[in-house]
Amino acid sequence: MPLITIEDLSTHIYPEGMQVISRDDDNNVQEAIDSAILQASQYLGRYNVATIFETEDQEEKKKYSNLITYVKDIAKWNFIAVANVTVDLDLAEKRYIAAMRELKDIRNNIQPGWPLLDPEVSDRPFSSGSNLKFNHFGF
Repeated sequence: MPLITIEDLSTHIYPEGMQVISRDDDNNVQEAIDSAILQASQYLGRYNVATIFETEDQEEKKKYSNLITYVKDIAKWNFIAVANVTVDLDLAEKRYIAAMRELKDIRNNIQPGWPLLDPEVSDRPFSSGSNLKFNHFGF
């Protein structure tokens, strides 16, 4: 079970609203969740997102509660693009923008307890750095 399920999204969209928008096709909801997870993962490049998003333990999930909320906000925004039945679009847009702002903050500040990527892993999107400085004086 992934970090976020369709049932978890009910904190952000009423289940009956999800049924109307998705026309009882859970694939539409799952696609919005998957898209939100991918979008959030792109901001969390320094973290081991595979470990984070595959967390099943309820106690372990608690340290990611803010991230879960942000991903739900993004998933809601992606999902309601299909239709806006019973959904406050202005509130959804504000929460989406706030979630993206928070993901940028998480990207820039290490979160305590979150697993970092192994520095030896080479599947990062890019890396940067420089050569060691040359010492002219030998000390």
